Amino acid sequence: MDYLNFLKRLSFTSLKQRLLTLLGLGATMVLATAPAAYSAERIETFVGPFEPIIWVEDLEVLAREGRVTQRFQTFARYLNEQQLQELQLFLNRSLDVDLITMSQFTYWQVGERFLERMGQLVQTDNFLNGYRALRAALIFAAADGDGVTVLEVLQEYPLETIQLDFLLFRQVLQENRRFFSEWDTVLAQLKAANQTKTLPVSADAISSSQFALFQPGPHPWQKESLTFQNPLRTGDIPFDIYLPQQNTTDNIPVIVFSHGVASGQNAFVYLAQHLASHGYAVVVPQHDDDNQKYFQFLAGVGSPPNPITLISRPQDISRVLDRLEQLSQTRPNYTHLDLNNVGALGHSLGGFTVLAASGAELNFDQVEQYCSFEERNRPSLNPSLLVQCDLMDLADQAPFQLQDDRIQAVFALNPPTSLFFGEAGLAEVDIPTFLLASTADLVVPAIPEQIEPFQWLQTNDRYLAVVENATHFTFLEGDLSEGAIPLPTSLLGPNPQQARPYLKSLSLAFFNRHLLNQTEADSSLNQVYLNMLGTMPFQVTIVRSSD
Repeated sequence: MDYLNFLKRLSFTSLKQRLLTLLGLGATMVLATAPAAYSAERIETFVGPFEPIIWVEDLEVLAREGRVTQRFQTFARYLNEQQLQELQLFLNRSLDVDLITMSQFTYWQVGERFLERMGQLVQTDNFLNGYRALRAALIFAAADGDGVTVLEVLQEYPLETIQLDFLLFRQVLQENRRFFSEWDTVLAQLKAANQTKTLPVSADAISSSQFALFQPGPHPWQKESLTFQNPLRTGDIPFDIYLPQQNTTDNIPVIVFSHGVASGQNAFVYLAQHLASHGYAVVVPQHDDDNQKYFQFLAGVGSPPNPITLISRPQDISRVLDRLEQLSQTRPNYTHLDLNNVGALGHSLGGFTVLAASGAELNFDQVEQYCSFEERNRPSLNPSLLVQCDLMDLADQAPFQLQDDRIQAVFALNPPTSLFFGEAGLAEVDIPTFLLASTADLVVPAIPEQIEPFQWLQTNDRYLAVVENATHFTFLEGDLSEGAIPLPTSLLGPNPQQARPYLKSLSLAFFNRHLLNQTEADSSLNQVYLNMLGTMPFQVTIVRSSD
């Protein structure tokens, strides 16, 4: 994308004129003929028989002062007090992103899909999809280097008039409230519903070897890189195994880890090494086709991966376990692997992967209902629905058998679930299940994708941990700002090193309890323990339902 180097050389004073020319080359002439002011003055809406005009200046007053001007009253009477407060919060919602990152995002194919959906909400003259003008406004708003707010995007819109679809706008406001504005209420409800037993745990005990589960374990380990095969993929597929070195003949429990989109085997090395030091053989397959294609896709130089990857991913889990069974027959250091008592752990799309391999059934009826042409293109603040709707392309090949009975416990971080599985699909999981959610996750929002779905689980042992101030990328390893799409700090969040003790402790305690049947691990799956463990600025609330 050579235009990025071009952007770096632009002076701020000439940025808008040159960008409009650049954007207009392959777009519509409406941007090329924008007025000299290059900013929106008014928003025209359509509410029933009325056509109130919203002046951007009045929105500035509402955003900065919380005050409704007399001129804004015509529109404000269609909103109640709560909706006005939500509108103020929405206008001030900020994303810490620079010019180059915003430019890359808006020309990335997923970014374009997102903008096309939002372009139905913010339209140009004659009710045309406004995604090109919206792209320009986003780039302009990011140019000063101080982040981007919704108000700034409106101010930088390169036309005098914005046509606003009020009904869609109200839906987006409702989503904003449901996903992001009601966290205080949601957390209060979770804490009130916390059914965890308050076991006596002293401050001294937390530093002991029994309770300090985030510390390295006693076992040395070795890493080996091998390959397996999956009929749905081509060639040999690599996987790493972190194998603890034990002097006993005891069986070694196994945990399979599934990485997320555009990630890989190194995304959670610190966690694999940690679990291996505590006596687990940790297996990390590379979802190879999906990884390479997604990297090209994210870089804007390839097409979206084939949706069949949603099926081949769970099958990778089974195929790599098959490969380990073969190795256990011929290699002495693999003979003690306990392959009938396996744990599965995954992040993001990897969370979907391990849930599907653990018995969650794909809900094609729900996907087809939501992902009709009209619904699939409806504006939404839940970007994960774009990927979840891709499942619809596999409906004519269903059903699929993805469950692997060797998996006895599953831990999913930030998984998309609402459409992939829905209530009926998640209810089919009958093994201990742990969902981890992040309050600042803008990619797979926690409330619709993990917190509400937690209530759909019917298995006897189920856990939900909500990590305050964590993002979708908090628990990943490596410099994510140098990936295919550099991520702004608002998406990366606070120092992730401070969050790792939580994940190390919770995952180890969960698998100790449900793979090794260590009842003392209950003491660490406990709010008292997590409060003592607390590492700011992260805090964790755990909810547990267990017979």
